[in-house]
Amino acid sequence: MSPLRRWTVLTVAAFYIGLTKSGFAGGTGILVTPLLAMVFPAKETVALVLPLLFLSDIINFKLYWGTWNLRVVAPVIPGAILGVALATRLLVRLRDDALKRTIGGLALLFLPIQVARMTLWRDLDPALLPLAGVVALGLAAGFLTGVFSTMAHLGGVITTIYFLLMLPPEAKLSATLVGTATLLYFVVNGVKLITYARAGIVHGGILRQIPPLLPPLGLGLLVGKGVNRWFEGRETAFVAIILAIVAVMGWKLLRTPRLSAPATDRPSESS
Repeated sequence: MSPLRRWTVLTVAAFYIGLTKSGFAGGTGILVTPLLAMVFPAKETVALVLPLLFLSDIINFKLYWGTWNLRVVAPVIPGAILGVALATRLLVRLRDDALKRTIGGLALLFLPIQVARMTLWRDLDPALLPLAGVVALGLAAGFLTGVFSTMAHLGGVITTIYFLLMLPPEAKLSATLVGTATLLYFVVNGVKLITYARAGIVHGGILRQIPPLLPPLGLGLLVGKGVNRWFEGRETAFVAIILAIVAVMGWKLLRTPRLSAPATDRPSESS
């Protein structure tokens, strides 16, 4: 692999991470990780993506400050931290083909539920749900997010499902969704950095490759913010695009080939 092609792939990946994180609250890993896997081994791929995700969360804090819904995100965080802690221990040993198909199936199962909410259940107010049910659902979604995000940076599929179901309809859903996801993933990716470093997945050699990628990452974040702002007042179109992303992600994951033998060095193929 020539140095030019290597850095071209990294630059495109960094821009796309910024664009999707700031514009649509996720959908990053399904494209970026396979793209980087053309150049790097699988473990190095997930290691390279993580610092870029965390830096995106830091910048998004400034771009979306105060737009998050703390009531919706609070129950998710404890489960996510637990999921990250457990999944990191299994990252190298677990096969990921069945995991990815499970995520894909959940994503496709979510689509008719969200369509029903937009049409048949338009008056559904998540604030009226029993507190115990909200907490239990949040903890479960958080745990799955932590596990899937740690294994393959695919937690965005789960959080998109959860946030679209739980966030109340409002005039600025697009900004609230990204802001709420930013708050969650700032915590999740911060914990992942610690656990990845302790497991030897993220190290100095990985971090030294990040600085040249900051300009395309920042450009992607700014473009994504502009795209998100354009959708204010166009919430139906925003949700439709989110659902389309989830459908593509889910279908791709559901068609993950079955591995013939346990993988020992491929924790992920796809964020």
